[in-house]
Amino acid sequence: MQKGLFIYNPKSGDHSIKNNLDYLFEKFQEAGVLLVPFRLFQNDDCTSSLKEIFHSDSYSFSIVSGGDGSVNYMVNFYIKNGITIPIGIFPGGTCNDFARSIGMTNNIDDWINVIMSGKIKEIDAGLINDHHYFLGNLCGGLFSNVSIHTGNELKKSIGIVAYYLKAFDALPKVETFNLSVETENCRINEDVILFLVINGRNVAGFSDFFKEADIEDGLIDILLFKNSKPKELLNLLIKIMSKELSSDSRMIHIRAKECRIQSEKQVQICVDGESGTLLPIHVKCIHPAVKLFVNKID
Repeated sequence: MQKGLFIYNPKSGDHSIKNNLDYLFEKFQEAGVLLVPFRLFQNDDCTSSLKEIFHSDSYSFSIVSGGDGSVNYMVNFYIKNGITIPIGIFPGGTCNDFARSIGMTNNIDDWINVIMSGKIKEIDAGLINDHHYFLGNLCGGLFSNVSIHTGNELKKSIGIVAYYLKAFDALPKVETFNLSVETENCRINEDVILFLVINGRNVAGFSDFFKEADIEDGLIDILLFKNSKPKELLNLLIKIMSKELSSDSRMIHIRAKECRIQSEKQVQICVDGESGTLLPIHVKCIHPAVKLFVNKID
């Protein structure tokens, strides 16, 4: 019988995964797959336990059930420990940006079908300061801490709407900072309110935030948002929600294999919805980085 490791965060999103475990195990077992469960504990480092599990037995694949932060944690564990078996991502968080970018829905039967169909893609990852990997995005400035400062109960009760409410609330508190971005092809200095380095097309719950992004091209997309008046910022947010961002003149787009980003101010970054380090940072694209079960690639 084929064996897979099921790694889940019971505190992600609306906490519903724990109510569906028996159904998942039953369906996989009917398909000839034995799932071995492993529970991620909130705010605890499970690295030692996971190493022991992966070394003690042989698995054909693993599944991560949780939000973008849980996926980020497991991708870092995978790459840093040289684990090469395919990963299935079951979206269980509030935004599930990366899971949605590879076609994963909230339907449990769809999850099972994706794994059993065996369609695998090798996709890119970003690497920050030669230490921390990410699949989705990193950002700094306006809106960047929306996920961090949105309470878990608010996320649980109204989901992605909580992020939008926090984003609108942040508009009157805009702070501008100078940013220097250097790539293999250019160097830009600009006063900005927000910057993003993205690997996929979805950011902070916004589907198709930047349609040109490609998680298989070996490049990262860097977006800089210039200083704007409050009314222009509201129009910018409306454009983001309407998926019309690409044509906005207040945005600078750079595509590169790697970049260095620094500022005269103390700017903290957010990585896949979780609190990250301070600038300056060096970011590069790892191509390819991990194998994923996918329903589609946008």
